[in-house]
Amino acid sequence: MDSVIVASQVQFVNLTDHDIHLGGGLVILKAPRAARVIHARARDGKLVLDESHEVIPIYRFDSNGQIVGLPDPQPGVIYIVSPVVRKELTQRGNNRPDVFSPYAIESRSVKGRNVPCATALAR
Repeated sequence: MDSVIVASQVQFVNLTDHDIHLGGGLVILKAPRAARVIHARARDGKLVLDESHEVIPIYRFDSNGQIVGLPDPQPGVIYIVSPVVRKELTQRGNNRPDVFSPYAIESRSVKGRNVPCATALAR
């Protein structure tokens, strides 16, 4: 059976870098700070551009990142994070039912300008 969440009965905390537009008018404003995954990195080479000889460093990132900025679960609160953060949680076997990410983002015209919007949320 599908779970049902009634928007008026929960508080949404948007921990992405942008406001999220859902459905016909629900706008979830971004919080001051986004949740992120921080990876350790090590130099792994360089790319030299042919004409300018400019050197661009190449880095290798470790596979397990540290999740920062995601609060502990709270009753009645839904956290919306980037797909990268949600994927990191899932890979660790932490399938928090209070954490979602935008899914199927598209652009929608609002007052003459394009606004990114999600057509769904993913767990």
